[in-house]
Amino acid sequence: MGSNSRSEAFAIPLEIDDHYKRYRKEPWEVEYGQFGYCDLCNSRIDEFGYCACGGAAD
Repeated sequence: MGSNSRSEAFAIPLEIDDHYKRYRKEPWEVEYGQFGYCDLCNSRIDEFGYCACGGAAD
């Protein structure tokens, strides 16, 4: 297959994969475990400090 480290079995073509372009990882590779939940929207806070309500997790 290709020489990149992306999982090619489930990969979206790179030219249309906005998540990979922005974060350099697939959506299922994002870490959530250690950051808890947002008080406003009750969704998980990711490794970048964002949640579903647009970053109100600060």
